[in-house]
Amino acid sequence: MASTFAVGFAASPALRPRARPTTYRATFRAVPPTTTRAQPVIGMIVRNPSASRPRLGGLPAGRDVSCAAAPVGYGYGYGYGYGYGYGYAYGEGPDPTLGGKGSGTTRASASDSQAASAQSTPEEPAAAAAAAVHTPAPAAPAQEGATPKKEMDAFPMTGVAQAVPAPPAKKKRPSRPFIPALDSTRFFLISYIAVGHFIACCTKNPLALALLSQVNVVVGAFFVLSGYVVAYTCTELGKYEASARIKPAPQFVMSRIMGYYPLYLLAQIAFAPVFLFADLTYNGPIAAAWHGLLTTTLSQAWFPAHAELWNAPTWFLSALTFATVCLPFALPAIASWRRRGLKRAMWILTAVSVLAKVAYSYDTNGWFFMEGTMSPRSHPSWLFWNSIRFSPFAALVEILIGCVAARLVMVKECKAEDDPDGVGASDAAKLVLGGSNGSVAQSPAIPALGMAAVIVARALGWLRLNDALTRGLIFIPLFTAFVMRVHRQTVYADLPNANRPGYNSFSKALGAKWLTYLGAVSFPIYILHGPIGQIFYKRVVAQKLWGKVFTADPWFFPVYLAIVLASAALTHELFMKNKDVQGWFQAKGRELAALF
Repeated sequence: MASTFAVGFAASPALRPRARPTTYRATFRAVPPTTTRAQPVIGMIVRNPSASRPRLGGLPAGRDVSCAAAPVGYGYGYGYGYGYGYGYAYGEGPDPTLGGKGSGTTRASASDSQAASAQSTPEEPAAAAAAAVHTPAPAAPAQEGATPKKEMDAFPMTGVAQAVPAPPAKKKRPSRPFIPALDSTRFFLISYIAVGHFIACCTKNPLALALLSQVNVVVGAFFVLSGYVVAYTCTELGKYEASARIKPAPQFVMSRIMGYYPLYLLAQIAFAPVFLFADLTYNGPIAAAWHGLLTTTLSQAWFPAHAELWNAPTWFLSALTFATVCLPFALPAIASWRRRGLKRAMWILTAVSVLAKVAYSYDTNGWFFMEGTMSPRSHPSWLFWNSIRFSPFAALVEILIGCVAARLVMVKECKAEDDPDGVGASDAAKLVLGGSNGSVAQSPAIPALGMAAVIVARALGWLRLNDALTRGLIFIPLFTAFVMRVHRQTVYADLPNANRPGYNSFSKALGAKWLTYLGAVSFPIYILHGPIGQIFYKRVVAQKLWGKVFTADPWFFPVYLAIVLASAALTHELFMKNKDVQGWFQAKGRELAALF
C-alpha cells in the first residue's frame, strides 16, 4: 500500500539559533591612490567585538551547525516523507546571527536581511556557505603621521560607504505548488485496501468479495504515486537536473526511511504481544525470533513465502525501502531526460513491468484468475504469484514509472530551446494526457472513472484478466494519467483561477480540507488496520481475547473500521505531528547515514 506520505515542516523561530543583535560602527580612513579597485574605497566597517559571530566549535548544544554557515536571510527547513505520499518544506528567512548591513553606527536586525533571503535557497548550501564567510581585507596603510588605531574583524563594506556595484540579482526559481488532491487520493486508495483485507470476515457474497478484493490491482497505484511525488519534490523545476537534496545519497535515503519507520516501529512494539502469540503458537520460538528480525529490519518482501509476516500490509514498506535506496542514483538521469527520452522511458518501464506479469500468467496458465478471491490451495503456484506481487524489483519499476510521469509534466517549465527535439506543450498534453490543457478531455475525472470501471467490470465478469495483467496493462496507466492530470489542472488551471468567483474543478474539489486531512491520516490507517484486524478476526488471537472470532458478527465490521479511523487520527495528532519524536528519529537517521 503505498505512496510516499510525507510530513514536512520548516524550522520554527524556536528552532533557529539565538544571538544578540549585532552592533556595527564605521571607521573611515584614507586609502592610497594605488588601490586596485575600480572604484575608490571610502571606508571600512568594523563589527563590535562584543557581538562577534559565534564560532562553529562553540555552538550551543543541539544547534544545527549547517545554519551557522548560512548567509544573510537563509532559512532552513526539514522535510521528510513517511510511507507513501509526500511532504516538502521550504524554510526561508533571515538568520539574526549572521545578518545585517549598515553604515555609520547602526544596529542590524533581522529585517535588515530580508532582501538577501530571496537570493539564497536550501538547494544552494555550498554557495550559501561561501557567501557567509568573508575573509577580512588587509588593512590599508595609514597616512604619515596618522595615529594607528586597533581594529578587530574588519571586512569590506558592500553597500553604502564603498562604491562597488552590487552583484546582479539571481533569477527567482519556479516554486513547487502544493497539490492537495494527491493527499486525498491516498485516502481513497488506502480505504479500499483496508476494507479489502478484511471484507471476507463479514460477508460471503461473491459480488461483494469480487468488487472489494482487488487489492493486488490497486496497490500498484501507491508505488506510482510514491515515485511521482519524490520526483516532483527532488528534481528541479525549469531545469533538467535533480535537486541537491538527494545528495549525499545516504543522507537522502535515511531521511526518507526515518519518515515512515518511526510509526512502523511503534506498531511493531505496541502489537508485539499479538504478533508473537500467534507466531509462537503456530511456528515456535526460533521461527518467531527470525520473523521478528525480518519484519523489524523491513526485509520481509525479499522472502515471497513470508512477505506478509506479522503486520501483513507492511510488506509494501519493505519493497519501498529498496526502491528508496536506488532513487538517488536514478533521479539524476531521469531529471536530465527531455520529453522524447521520458516518453521512451515510460514505454520501456511499462514493458518491463508487464513482461514479468506475462511470464507469470503463461507459466501458471492463469490468464483469467481473480487472485484476490482465491486461496493458496486453489492456486497452481501461490509462491510464484507471491514472487510477482511482493517483488522489490517490480516495485522499483512502478516507482520509476511515477518519476518519469512527474517529469513529463514538470518539463513544461523548462526552456523550449533546451529541448529542440521535443514536441510543444500542447502536443505533449495530447500525446500523454489525451487533450489540450484545460479541456474536458484532459480532466482527471476521465481516468478516475476508468479505474472504477475496471474494478466493476472485473467483479461482474465482463473483463476476464488476472490481477497482475490488469494492474500492469490497464490500472497503472490509468492512474498515471490521473495523477498527471491532477498535477496539470492544479498548477495551470486551479491556481490561476483561485480568486475567480464560482470557479471549481475536479482537482479543487478533491483538494478540500477535510479530504486532505483524511489523506494525512492515511498512513496511520495503513499501519494500524492490520494489527487491529488481527485482534478481532485472527482466530487464535480473538479466541484468546474475546472467546470468539468476530466473523460471526457481520454488523461489527463497520465498528472495526471506525476503531481504525479513530486510532489513526489519534496517532496522527499525538505521534506523527510530534516534532520532538520525528526530529529525534531524523537525527538518528543522520547519524546512521554518516557511517556510510
